[in-house]
Amino acid sequence: MTSTPRCQIGFDVGGTGLKAALVQSGQILTQVAADTPAQALPDDAIAVMLGLIRELQQRAATQNLMIEGVGLGIAGLIDAPAGVVVTSPNLPTWQNVSLAERLQQAIGLPVAIDNDVRAMAMGEMRYGAGIGAQHLICLTVGTGVGSALIFNGEIYRGASLSAGEFGHMVVVPQGGRTCGCGNRGCLETVAGTEAILSLARRQLERNLAPQLAAAMADQVLSPKLIAEAAAAGDPGAQSVWQEVGHWLGMGLASLVNLLNPQKIVIGGGIAQAGDLLLNPIARAIRQQAFARPAETAELVLAALGPQAGMIGAAAFVEERGQHS
Repeated sequence: MTSTPRCQIGFDVGGTGLKAALVQSGQILTQVAADTPAQALPDDAIAVMLGLIRELQQRAATQNLMIEGVGLGIAGLIDAPAGVVVTSPNLPTWQNVSLAERLQQAIGLPVAIDNDVRAMAMGEMRYGAGIGAQHLICLTVGTGVGSALIFNGEIYRGASLSAGEFGHMVVVPQGGRTCGCGNRGCLETVAGTEAILSLARRQLERNLAPQLAAAMADQVLSPKLIAEAAAAGDPGAQSVWQEVGHWLGMGLASLVNLLNPQKIVIGGGIAQAGDLLLNPIARAIRQQAFARPAETAELVLAALGPQAGMIGAAAFVEERGQHS
């Protein structure tokens, strides 16, 4: 007797929208999306989530697939064991919302939730650039600089579930810029998106980035545009990634000494810079970390792109099923 093929639903919960997909063994079969208001109340956002789940349930039925459960990756402080969104910058009205329980009651399926960077890390470990590694650091740079830590193949969340605030490691203790967290000299202030744009503007003001300046005739300045100009040989754009890579490498060198990872996976928008970013990161790690752990740590770009969050969220469900 042939068993029904299984799959999971994976969600990527963003600031202005939701993406969800049917996922099978790390492959996205079909995907849906919906907008969410910036100040969406829990009841309203959950109603949108349920609508997407029902749409995917209908699609699964047409393909004779059995959905094992639903996983969600959400930015912020997430109590994964309890299934609670403690706080989230993308959902500012949410405080201690028992999301997993509420969804489970509505759909009758297991639900797993966690931080969005941990979802990315889970996806990359199981199906992307981290395959084969049991000790892994995943780094993503967007507005902030986030990380997720995996030891012995398991996500490390810390005693109060807040491990991975890599962007708030102080790297400029004297005279550093003020960070959004209130501290000074955090890594985020020299390697986050705003810092990247600021460095590029400085190069433009000095007329040192001609290709980037030409590209801005009909495009808005962004990390993607800076990466494209750098790849085309723009010296000013290349210097941006040299500096950002240096600071990221300085921070990562401390983690390499402390954690001795097998792989360091770099994701987020900055991954588009490729070797222009990886080379200065690797150089700083070699200069600052002990030789043995530095040699062990393989530096790689994330492989799953913008789908990593959904694939990783689905993998939360997959992993729970394997451990039950």
